[in-house]
Amino acid sequence: MASHRNKTMSKSGILKGYVEISCALSQSITRSQIHYRESGSGIPVLLLHPSPLSSKFMEPLIELFSNHARTIGWDTPGYGQSDQLPDKDSTLKPYVSALHEFIGALGLDRPLIYGSATGAQIAIEYGRAFPEYTRGLLLENTAWFFDEERDQIMSSYFPSLEPKEDGGHFQMAWHMATQLYRHFPWYDQSSDTLINEQGAPLEIVHQTAMHYLISGRNYDEAYRAAFMNERPEPLQELSVPTRLVLWSGSLLAKYSNRLKDAELPDNVVIEPAFGDTKDRFDTLEILLKQML
Repeated sequence: MASHRNKTMSKSGILKGYVEISCALSQSITRSQIHYRESGSGIPVLLLHPSPLSSKFMEPLIELFSNHARTIGWDTPGYGQSDQLPDKDSTLKPYVSALHEFIGALGLDRPLIYGSATGAQIAIEYGRAFPEYTRGLLLENTAWFFDEERDQIMSSYFPSLEPKEDGGHFQMAWHMATQLYRHFPWYDQSSDTLINEQGAPLEIVHQTAMHYLISGRNYDEAYRAAFMNERPEPLQELSVPTRLVLWSGSLLAKYSNRLKDAELPDNVVIEPAFGDTKDRFDTLEILLKQML
């Protein structure tokens, strides 16, 4: 039996709630609490966020999409206010299983799934595993990393956030959050990796650093699994309607644009988006209405 606790979160009408899902642990079944935000009514749309963030980061899209649909953003297990999964491996399969349980617990009928970065990779794997349970995927910040690049990124991208007596883990979280919006990969601060010299507004940096710290020593789990999935093959195996938004302002634009050269099935359509954040939101809103 799913349990819910909802309360009004803001004047915008976004609600916060929890749903309880079952998770397999060896030979037993345990329960985990998944936190989510929700607004609007109608056809369900699920929003899956980047790592190490939460549905808090998705509030602008929740407000936009809720003009057209019942819009729900979950906190990926282990991030935001959701419980860690009791049994994990190095792939996205446990997160896909949790998402399937979440959809069932809320009684959602074939939701459209939006995903960005880690969220996009979870959405792709969900579309592959349960195509009959979704009406389609709307994806951003997908990428194609070559094997050598991926190996280099994996070796340096995820420093430990194990608590330290001198508070060094706080400094590391702040450093990562600051550089994340300036360079990709964040640890390489050369001119070749510069994305945005100004970086993000201080409040966004602060929120990101806090999300690193909330996830703590396990912040990298879904993150790593998503990086391993950033290649064309999973997209090639999708059978559901999929729109792949390649925004010119994305931190991953260099790696996302490679997908233009991939052999993708006819149901996976690349959609360019140019300009500032408003232009990107306009594109997403148009695509959302087309896919509902």
